[in-house]
Amino acid sequence: MKKLIWIYVLLFTGISIPAQDRKDTLQSWMSKFYRLTNPVLSEGGKWAAVRKRYDISQDTLIVVNTSKPRVPATTLALDGTVSFLKDDGLLISGAGKAKFLDLKSGAVKHYDNIRSAYPLPKSSQYALLTKDAVLSIYSIDGKLQHRITEIQGLPVTDDKGNLYICKLFENSCEIWIISGKKQRKLYIIEYAVKEMEVSPSGLQVFVMGQDSKSSDPRMSIIDTQNGRSVSLTAPRLGDESFFNVTRVQNGKALFIALYGAKKAESELVDIWYGNDDKLDAKKRGSRKGRFWLWKLGSDHIDPLPDDVYPEIASLNSERYFLAYSTQGHNFITLQPQFMDASIYDAKQKKYSPLGALKGVTYGSPEVICSKNGMWILFSEKRKKWTIFDLAKKEKHLIDQTGLRNPVFSDDNRLVLFESEKGLWEYDIVKKSFFQSHIAGNKAVSMVNVADYKTSYNSQIGIRSFETKKPLLLEIKERGSDTSYYILKGKNLEVIMPPIKDKVGRLTYNDRLTHFLTLEENFNKPPQLYIKSEGQKQLLLDGGSSDSEAPLLKQDIIHYATTDGRSLKGILYYPVGYKPHQKYPMVVYIYQIQSEKSNEYMIPGYHNSDGLDIRTLIQKGYFVLLPDTAVGPAGPGLSALDCVHKALDAVGQNPNIDMKKVGLVGHSFGGYETNFIATHSDRFETYISGSGISDITRSYFSYNYHFPGPYYWQYETGQFEMNYPFSENKAIYFDNNPIIHVDKVKVPILLWTGKQDENVPWDQTTEFFIGLKRNGKPVIAIFYPNGRHAFAYNSIEKKDLYIKVMEWWDYFLKDKKNVTWIDKQMKKGAL
Repeated sequence: MKKLIWIYVLLFTGISIPAQDRKDTLQSWMSKFYRLTNPVLSEGGKWAAVRKRYDISQDTLIVVNTSKPRVPATTLALDGTVSFLKDDGLLISGAGKAKFLDLKSGAVKHYDNIRSAYPLPKSSQYALLTKDAVLSIYSIDGKLQHRITEIQGLPVTDDKGNLYICKLFENSCEIWIISGKKQRKLYIIEYAVKEMEVSPSGLQVFVMGQDSKSSDPRMSIIDTQNGRSVSLTAPRLGDESFFNVTRVQNGKALFIALYGAKKAESELVDIWYGNDDKLDAKKRGSRKGRFWLWKLGSDHIDPLPDDVYPEIASLNSERYFLAYSTQGHNFITLQPQFMDASIYDAKQKKYSPLGALKGVTYGSPEVICSKNGMWILFSEKRKKWTIFDLAKKEKHLIDQTGLRNPVFSDDNRLVLFESEKGLWEYDIVKKSFFQSHIAGNKAVSMVNVADYKTSYNSQIGIRSFETKKPLLLEIKERGSDTSYYILKGKNLEVIMPPIKDKVGRLTYNDRLTHFLTLEENFNKPPQLYIKSEGQKQLLLDGGSSDSEAPLLKQDIIHYATTDGRSLKGILYYPVGYKPHQKYPMVVYIYQIQSEKSNEYMIPGYHNSDGLDIRTLIQKGYFVLLPDTAVGPAGPGLSALDCVHKALDAVGQNPNIDMKKVGLVGHSFGGYETNFIATHSDRFETYISGSGISDITRSYFSYNYHFPGPYYWQYETGQFEMNYPFSENKAIYFDNNPIIHVDKVKVPILLWTGKQDENVPWDQTTEFFIGLKRNGKPVIAIFYPNGRHAFAYNSIEKKDLYIKVMEWWDYFLKDKKNVTWIDKQMKKGAL
């Protein structure tokens, strides 16, 4: 206790200590905090495991016997992938190591030099592949059962727990099946194997590679029952070619796609054309595809035509396919729409036009397929769904907006839709549509649906639920309340009633008999609960090292924008604040943030670049997270209005020193900060990270993070201008920070990474030069290896963290004599 008090005195008082000592003290304080994450549940519900994640020190895995709550059965000091083998054992692997815990005896076996690990629960085994290509298979009691050398690539498993391996043998590759204690050679491949897959049923193995002489892509489909195979060789499609295999009707057929991209060769000149709708290829390369269909039992693979449409996608049908083109992409949206789409009938070799397809939930078009391959859902106008009968070629518009993530029933009679206003049902047979009695007007999501993507590069896939099994629903109440229910027929069973705590991802077993939740709040560290047989009990309390969490205080503020939109904000109080004392305040902006009010906070480098709320309130700052929303005036003026209204709302708080308020933002929040700095007189200082400073130049730029012209981001993206520049120049000029750079009144810190392809670092340079030209106090920090957001625990992130804290203390707490800041602020210090 004396040590912690001394750390507090050093860190949060005005005692002068060297910079390195301050960093060491800060890290010492951070090291005591952790959060529980990533819960895992054994199938029988007898065991649970949860990660104890620290920001600085090594993570540990806590294993709990659910019949003996609150007391860890054991802990394992290894970060990695965790799997239970029934209720008998636990396998964890990562960072070149693996550990196996015998849950009955408590014995732990340690393994080094590990490349990958494979739990085999159905055969009560586990397999470990070493970095020197040796595969060892062990029984649960740790006895070695198989040892195989010269493994090529990574083994794969099927749903039955069989392991499939590729073993080098002279100049060929042998495919073997390992099932329990038995192993069987299946096939010999005479070309270089790059990848291997297996169908979930284990009926087919797909081997993909390239010819050793021509380097052309090759593929083999092997029947695991009799060893028969069918092969395919195709010419290369560019610099890198690869196969993608999609199951049709649970394995009745296979849809095979070969993709390749050819990057432009280095030439004297690179010519760009105004009518080029594939400008993304300037970075990604020109992509091409070829497509085939293989039917179960067939001895040949049939090509699908690519001369009419360049793209073909599986619709989970042996007969019907989606053929489409993105030609004509105008980059007004990030993802290309399917400007011309048809249904290709492989039996009649005919095309039936669908028209243009557009996205509803995503920016790109979505096509949802039924389990029997006879129905699809898509949108022609982005707001409403259309259901299409593939055999009859009939369309039916579902005349309702706000529907998302449709799911077909496995009997192909019903479609369920999520929405912010409950669950909606469409009866395929009766062609009737109605709002379900489930969830009323609350936001609802379906949790345990089967989701299988049938296209490598588009939002096309099968989404279904089993009518004979319960459907797990997540329901969001108004505010932040969350609840979970099981839907059985027309009856709802409560799994978790509405609570105001934030609920992490719900973890459950296949039979939906046991459920794990991690529940937290801003003043409550995550706690692990289990729900079974109608009873809920606490398994593990994650707050043992954070005695101050229950004392944390926040207010939810309410305000309205000039155009009448109601918004909220979160105001965090300094730890141990005194009612008659004034404190400085840091304001962080990035769109809607009030939904974070029930999130637990721990200090550390893992936090958003430039913001660590827990450390700031510990150091004696108020922290305000106001919502900002784009209105008719445009993103900059709207952000200014939102922030000023939020300041008005908290301005009546006598504990906030409104003369010592700083504003910070990153990315879009960095743009908002740049703009507000050119218009506001209510802040003492600013910090802007990776923010756009010249939206006109950005509008007319090529973005290398989202390859292509960047004007989509302004017209239909995050900036919500809703006009092209040519039709409303005024809104672009009025919301452009650089035009008003001469009006910045107080010191500003700018930072960015020179590897940032999202917001190029020269946007920061431009703002810096503008501020310098007008004699404004500015410091810009450029990290040569930094990207848009800095990597977790990177030296860039740690350096920025310290500099941000020093900046706030310098300008909001008058803690001067910081050398790197003094060089700008003190005359003659540079």
